[in-house]
Amino acid sequence: MLQAILSHSILRSPRQLKYRLSFFLYQFLQDIHITSSALAAERKWEMPFLPPTMRCIEMNLEEMSDILKSSLAIRDNIVGVRLFKSEAEIPKDIESAEKPIHYCGMIQGARLEGKSFLARAEFHGCKGGASGLGIVQCPENIASGSLYFDKLHKCETKDVGSSIAANMPRLLPGSTIATYVAPLDKMAMNPDVVIFVGNPLSARRIVQAVMFKDGGRATFNTAGIQSFCVDATASPYLKGEVNVSFGCDGSAKNSGLEDEVVVVGIPFAMMENICTVLETHYQGWDKFMRS
Repeated sequence: MLQAILSHSILRSPRQLKYRLSFFLYQFLQDIHITSSALAAERKWEMPFLPPTMRCIEMNLEEMSDILKSSLAIRDNIVGVRLFKSEAEIPKDIESAEKPIHYCGMIQGARLEGKSFLARAEFHGCKGGASGLGIVQCPENIASGSLYFDKLHKCETKDVGSSIAANMPRLLPGSTIATYVAPLDKMAMNPDVVIFVGNPLSARRIVQAVMFKDGGRATFNTAGIQSFCVDATASPYLKGEVNVSFGCDGSAKNSGLEDEVVVVGIPFAMMENICTVLETHYQGWDKFMRS
């Protein structure tokens, strides 16, 4: 595969070559993740996707944010999320959250108000969301299906509710010690996942940008429950793939997520390629669509 990349006829510049080599490493690590996930499935959790450590990032975060906003007609902030694995990773100059808040509230605060949030376990107000991110153990009322059956009435039986919970992509409990959520263009370091809230057309453009270089089909992982935390953060982080969520009642109730929008989560490893394609082609795509 590597030899095919190096000899590919369309590689006419060093930048294109670096993109392809980066994608090769991305695919190689994803293959390892798929094998690990198959083994982990028996134990009802997934191994985290290991993003490429040798990326050739030429765009900065502000440029990426600007390209997404302009090409997708998004007025709100694009949001970055970093999942810290140890205290040593956390910069000393990032202030901790002042009070507990739901993870969806953090995303919405960054999106709509430009706020930043560093939150350890005690500052995550929703333990369901925190468990999806690997900060705490999945609460018993969620794991058993009781919450979805007895309180939320989202399933016919508790067993169905338990199945919904068991099939959510979640990080290993304790694998994350803190989350850092901020507008992408104001982040103190590269994020693990990039999230935006937009309309179906904006999600379509992201899918088209992903398909542009490598083809295939896109598949999305959602249950209409735990949108920002599981669908838009844990799933892209673990699987290394873009995920589109239709929101959830919790994020609508607790953070004001609008009914008419979709939530898109993008692994940071994919951002530069996506932004390059959008910057080059979105105007032509829009012109064709509106002609």
